[in-house]
Order: sequence, then C-alpha cells, then structure tokens
Amino acid sequence: MPSAQELLAARARRVTAIRRRVIAATLASFVLCWGAVAWDGSMGAETSTTTQTAGAETTPSTESTAPTDSPDTYSYDDGSSLSTSQS
Repeated sequence: MPSAQELLAARARRVTAIRRRVIAATLASFVLCWGAVAWDGSMGAETSTTTQTAGAETTPSTESTAPTDSPDTYSYDDGSSLSTSQS
C-alpha cells in the first residue's frame, strides 16, 4: 500500500501536468487567434466603398450637409466647462 506521501506526490504530479496542458492550450488559442487577425485583418468596423451602378448620375450633390443654426439641434464643445447654474 502506497504511503500518504507517495499519494500526495502523485497527485501533485497530476495537477502540474493538468496546469501545463491548460497553459499550453491557452497559449495555443491565443497564438491562433492573433494569427487569424494578422492573416485576415481586424474583425472590427469595416469601411465600405461606394460603387456606382450603371446609369447613375456622376455629378456631386449640391445639398448642404452643414448643421442648421439652431442651437437646440446641435451642440458644439468650445472647451469651456459649464457651471451648475447653466444647463
């Protein structure tokens, strides 16, 4: 019959082996994910390119996209801070 010390040593070896496998799997997953990002690019917001369909007008639009002069519609940050009495 194995002694308690031998049983504890065997258990410690098993725990160490499991920890090494978990660390190796985590590292492999991390490297694989970074490799996928490096190969295919980021999965974040994609920029879209505008293509014209056949027969579409090629003249630019003359509509203004500038904001209206109404202060209720847009707010601009001029760098100043508001006090508690301002809203």
